[in-house]
Amino acid sequence: MYPDTKELVTSLTSIMSISGQEEQGRETLCSILQPYFDEYIPDPSGTHVFVRRCGKQGAPKLLLDAHFDEIGMMVRDITEEGFLRVVSIGGLDRRILPAAEVLIYGKETLYGVIGAVPPHLQKAEDYKQAPKIEELLIDTGYDRETLRTLVDIGTPVGFYEKTASLLGSRICGRSMDNKACCAAAVLGAAMAKRENMAWDLYVTLSAREEAGMASGCSAAAYRIRPDAAIVTDVTFASAPGVREDESGKMGNGPVLSLSAVTDRRLTERLLQLCRQREISCQTCVDACDTGTNATMLSLVGAGIPTAVVSVPITSMHTYNETVDTVDIEYAAALFAAAAEEEGLRS
Repeated sequence: MYPDTKELVTSLTSIMSISGQEEQGRETLCSILQPYFDEYIPDPSGTHVFVRRCGKQGAPKLLLDAHFDEIGMMVRDITEEGFLRVVSIGGLDRRILPAAEVLIYGKETLYGVIGAVPPHLQKAEDYKQAPKIEELLIDTGYDRETLRTLVDIGTPVGFYEKTASLLGSRICGRSMDNKACCAAAVLGAAMAKRENMAWDLYVTLSAREEAGMASGCSAAAYRIRPDAAIVTDVTFASAPGVREDESGKMGNGPVLSLSAVTDRRLTERLLQLCRQREISCQTCVDACDTGTNATMLSLVGAGIPTAVVSVPITSMHTYNETVDTVDIEYAAALFAAAAEEEGLRS
């Protein structure tokens, strides 16, 4: 048995994992994923490592990496009036922050709203630019003295927890980047038939990618020493204002990266598996940078052959990131097929 896709994504997005805080949800994460793996290995980097073994002596190791961290904020000050000032963690879209609902993960989890200046009081130039993070204030309703007993400087702040269904198979909510791909990796591991598996499968839900670091995935990979790796992350989906040649179509399957930093043989074998197993997929050209953990991962140790398989997403780095569960399931089917393919790089 393997998990329902939407339920799995929803359960993963409910876990707070702002960059640098990935370990806080370890107990909940393990309780969700334990039925689908043989072993859990915590990594000092904050990365979560789950292992599903094929049962064959001396089997090669295949690494599936999906960064587990999400964008967010951190408290930097509590004003005299009882508002919170924050700094950003990761590339927040500042245009959508005024009036956004947030959760402050202090000694208690507090609900808050980012303040917004009424349009009646805004100046003409205010409409031409997004507000700076340091200008924003979070209102919790508490006065300063009470708030100081509940919230410390450095407390993480995330978007309000919610996942909603759109028409068809699309869902939206916070941290679909990259919990959608975490779900794809987990689902793929669960779908692989152990009697057919040719690889021991290591799923790393890695830390600190949104902070501009690949230290989480590379540190874990250094310990694991995989024979091949697949990085799965979100990519731009076709939408108004997004060029077709730099995006994938939602519902048409995962997007495989053609890049100077990815392994050509591994990528071509994954494309062949898609054709053989009738798994819908797409390709994109990323030239010298995929924008994922793949670049750093490919250089770990003596070098790891690495491919990139992405899930298209719209409204990236907002609180309503949107994905199609069909794409997650196609990606998972490819990961399961890869785990069963002995000649994955031949």
